[in-house]
Amino acid sequence: MKYKELGKSSVKIPAIGQGGMGIGGYLSKDSHQDDNQVKALRLGFELGMTFIDTAEVYGNGHSEELVGRAIEGIRDKVFIASKVSPEHLFYDDLLLSAEKSLRKLKTDYIDLYQVHWPNPKVPIDETMRAMEQLVRNGKVRYVGMSNFSLRQFKAAQAVLSENEIVSVQVEYNLFDRNIENSILPYCESESIITIAYSPLDQGQIAGDYKKTKALEMIANRYNRTVAQVALNWLISHPSVIAIPKATNPIHIRDNASAADFELSDEDFEEISRVFTQKYIYAPTDRIRVIVGNRQVYQTVDEALENKLSFVPSPLDLAQDIRKDEILKPIKVTQSTDESGKYDYDLIEGRIRYWAWVIAHQGKKTIPVYVCEEQKVNA
Repeated sequence: MKYKELGKSSVKIPAIGQGGMGIGGYLSKDSHQDDNQVKALRLGFELGMTFIDTAEVYGNGHSEELVGRAIEGIRDKVFIASKVSPEHLFYDDLLLSAEKSLRKLKTDYIDLYQVHWPNPKVPIDETMRAMEQLVRNGKVRYVGMSNFSLRQFKAAQAVLSENEIVSVQVEYNLFDRNIENSILPYCESESIITIAYSPLDQGQIAGDYKKTKALEMIANRYNRTVAQVALNWLISHPSVIAIPKATNPIHIRDNASAADFELSDEDFEEISRVFTQKYIYAPTDRIRVIVGNRQVYQTVDEALENKLSFVPSPLDLAQDIRKDEILKPIKVTQSTDESGKYDYDLIEGRIRYWAWVIAHQGKKTIPVYVCEEQKVNA
């Protein structure tokens, strides 16, 4: 296993870790595979993937419980990262969330505690004051951010008085390379670890059949799988580690060994060239909002009312969008609507979509990635 230094600390973490989203459920508890998922985590630890990332929202807390089971007897050999939800970023709420996570994880400390998503309604200095209190009390070792833009990241770092932010967690894979525009160069220049979630694009790898075939040719040169090469390309960036999620023992072993070879400079550059993914701009009224496996608003009035209590709300996020670049484009596919009214169907980024509509009153085109295959995560 290849190791990288966590920020400017002396701590080394594996370049390939394990993602906890889906372990114990997604946004609600799912316990029917608990034993198998604990075994899967333990296998990953045995193979060197001792960095495990989870969050209080995953499985409504059950993911942390399963991580707690998996680390029993080996706590000192595992590096635990967890995340606090945006609705819990006020000082007292954050401290309470950390205590709940500690109990679920059955540990006295969390190695890396991250803000899962920014919340424009909560002053960032209040959030970071709570983070520093947790470090001061020995309940958290290091502070990280997740899904923060570069402006938001710098604002969070600026209010810290005793600590430095050691990591930023963002989506990064061969399909979605948006972080290369700002976040990644900054992290590389400042020795901040970039934690790449969805590193295999939730199983799509590259999101394009022809590009995947090109990747297969490179993989064959190393007698490796396409997934291993995709992961290796990510961690070839100096500041990047990847956290794929897997429960199949074959996939776990493949993920763990993805760090055990080095791509040539030529192959790294070839992959970078072939998988350049440009987003386009689309009129918001040409995008159809469809219901997928999550609840979603279908009109701007519904989004403004926010009866589902999303945090941040579309309106709050809209206020932030007006002064910042969008963190990442939404994902769409070519529309299946036969009326001709829509060009695209929205499959990922439901809150960002409505926030953009509200921020620009439906008059400004929105950045979109056009996916080859439909996988609705509305």
